[in-house]
Amino acid sequence: MLVTVTLNAAIDKTYRLSQFRAGELHRTGDVLSLPGGKGINVARVAKTMGQDVIASGFVAGHNGRFIAEGCVREGITSSFIETRGESRLCLTFLDEQEKTVTEVLEQGPAPSEAEVNRLKERLIELVDRAQYMVFSGSLPGGVPADTYAELIRGVADKGTKCVLDTSGQALLEGIKATPYLIKPNRPEAEAILGYSLDTDEARCRAIRELRERGAKRVLLSLGEEGAWFGEGTQTWRISAISLAVSEVKNTVGCGDSMLAGVLVGRLRGLAWPDAVRLGMACGAANTRSFGAGVVAPEDVQRMMRQPMHVEQVE
Repeated sequence: MLVTVTLNAAIDKTYRLSQFRAGELHRTGDVLSLPGGKGINVARVAKTMGQDVIASGFVAGHNGRFIAEGCVREGITSSFIETRGESRLCLTFLDEQEKTVTEVLEQGPAPSEAEVNRLKERLIELVDRAQYMVFSGSLPGGVPADTYAELIRGVADKGTKCVLDTSGQALLEGIKATPYLIKPNRPEAEAILGYSLDTDEARCRAIRELRERGAKRVLLSLGEEGAWFGEGTQTWRISAISLAVSEVKNTVGCGDSMLAGVLVGRLRGLAWPDAVRLGMACGAANTRSFGAGVVAPEDVQRMMRQPMHVEQVE
């Protein structure tokens, strides 16, 4: 079983426009509204790939009910904590002519300390059902930067493998809780390490340093340049899947889709390099979808048949 935790869940609204022009009126006939937030994206892709999933975290108000009910409609078990206020909207504008993606993200409501404690209790209740527990996305406003670290410590002691995908101070603090796996992208890793990851040497160094800081395993996603994975003293480089520009509809949610594929692969018993290959295929399949964190199994299978070079570099 896979459990995802989204502290700042959202309704993801995606608009397809022939062209996006700042300062002008736009009309669109193509709008997609989905339960969103990084953890929910992971849950959706994992469920599409046949994995049973529970989604937890915080939801609030009318938007929160849309999120929780939407998860259930997609076959994802809902186990959210309700909080005050209104869950946020995240807007994505796809410019079909220029092939650009513009995002506008609301901050979202701030849960109280008592509500955070209720979530801690809920996650402990779910531990016996969770082989992996994924903590994804930004922290709500007003929540301490070490919240992910506290949540991870609370369930890791029970034997659950904790995965962390966040950024900034939340990532720095979260690593201290020795998560089973972290999945930063290049900008997120560069921001906390303080140097550019533009060379193979720098990427090897980054993976070593992130492990030294506490992460047991590191999956470094590099977009069009593929991904690097490090475990113990071993590091692998996995090439990206080549995509035609005409195939790419939306890049939002590719990292979440990749992480979902990796964990589904591990739950199927795949070795880490092969699980990362499945993750890369899921990330590439997401680019063909209008919505974020949406893949078609046939696209994943087609991407798995594309050339992907896996090389151990350390």
